[in-house]
Amino acid sequence: MDEQKHVDEELNDMNDSVGDTGAAIPDFLKRDHSPEARTAPSEDDGTDASPIVATGTEELAGAEPAPSTLVSIEGKDAAEDAEHGVAEVAAGAMSAVSSFFSEGAGAVRAMSAAKRAHAEAREHLEGLEKTIADEEDELTHRRDIAERYEEILTEERARIAAAEEKRAAAQEQQAQIQQEIDALKEKLQTMKDEDAQTEKRLKAALEAAEATETSAREQGSRLQRRLDDAKRNLDKARAEQESGVAAAKAAVESAQARLDSLKAEFTEVQRNPSANSANYSVRAQELELDIADATDALRRAQEDLPRVTSENEQAITQAERALTENEKPIEAAKATFKEASAAADKAREAYQSAKDDAQERQRALKGQISDQEKAKRAQEQVEQDASDEIAVAETVIDEAEDIHAHPEVTETIAARLEADRAERDESLAEVESLAAAENDVRAQTRGSRLRFGAAIAGIIVVVIIVLVLVFVL
Repeated sequence: MDEQKHVDEELNDMNDSVGDTGAAIPDFLKRDHSPEARTAPSEDDGTDASPIVATGTEELAGAEPAPSTLVSIEGKDAAEDAEHGVAEVAAGAMSAVSSFFSEGAGAVRAMSAAKRAHAEAREHLEGLEKTIADEEDELTHRRDIAERYEEILTEERARIAAAEEKRAAAQEQQAQIQQEIDALKEKLQTMKDEDAQTEKRLKAALEAAEATETSAREQGSRLQRRLDDAKRNLDKARAEQESGVAAAKAAVESAQARLDSLKAEFTEVQRNPSANSANYSVRAQELELDIADATDALRRAQEDLPRVTSENEQAITQAERALTENEKPIEAAKATFKEASAAADKAREAYQSAKDDAQERQRALKGQISDQEKAKRAQEQVEQDASDEIAVAETVIDEAEDIHAHPEVTETIAARLEADRAERDESLAEVESLAAAENDVRAQTRGSRLRFGAAIAGIIVVVIIVLVLVFVL
């Protein structure tokens, strides 16, 4: 009960201090101290006995119980008193814990409410400050325009006239530049057409020269192939001459050797005749026939040698004549090909030179057109700037005329500004009051909040430890 009384005293002191600052403390931090609440029955005032209990007590007091009954009654009363004491202790503990957590939660809510009220008031004050600044700028602007109305009209009209002259000059420049651009484009198109015709003509000449060069190259290749064939034929004829004459000479020498051998054998037979005349006669006759055949073979071989030599010499002569004939057009073909190649190179150079020259001239003319187009775009920008300047000047004139025609709007803004300034002063006082109230609540509830936070942290630690033990064990 003493602890509960202490909490009530702290809340009453906090309520009184917040009330002195002009701020409202949240309802949950207030306690009911009305006479009705104070006179409500409680468990501790000793006036909660019911009539039934009183009547029963009187009846028991008027009767005379027996001794055994008195002993039983006294035992029951002692047990009931013990149980009642334990219940009172448990109830007191629960009440203390409940009061502790209620006090802590109430302190946290009170601090949060004070901070929120202070923040909302300061946000409202900042919005008023911005609104006042905008209204001050607007009022200063309108009053300045109202004071310089005639001067503004004169300046802006002169500005419009100058901008219109600048725009007209820019439009005229654009027309002149466009004429130059059109002329340059027409010149460029004519140049392209002429260059295309020249390129076409030179390309045809180049193709003709290249065709002549190709023909001369092919003709020279054909003549060279004929010359190579003639050389091969001559070499073949000479090789055949050597082999033919060598074969003919070998045939003469072979026939001569056979004839010499037969004659030597025939001489030997005649010098040493055999005892058998029949055999001698047969062999002598055979040798005579063989000698006759060998003599005929030697004659034919001797006759073939000059024929073979003559025929091979004729073949060589014909091959040399063909070689000479094929050598004659080679030089002319070389000269023709050289001339055709030079003509093709010249035509190729002329075509490429004309093409490069045309590209260079067209590039230069395109550069002139690009420069003129840039100049035109610059004049278009000048025209746009002048138009923008005219539009801005007209906007300034319209605004000045509107402000000059409606002075009541300026007065309305001035009145609204004064009202907002007054509201700002009130809001500033309210913000300062709420800031003081927040500081008071913070100071008064610091102990409760710290104890409440420590209790919550302790509970969390205990829960974590229990969970760890449960999962570990």
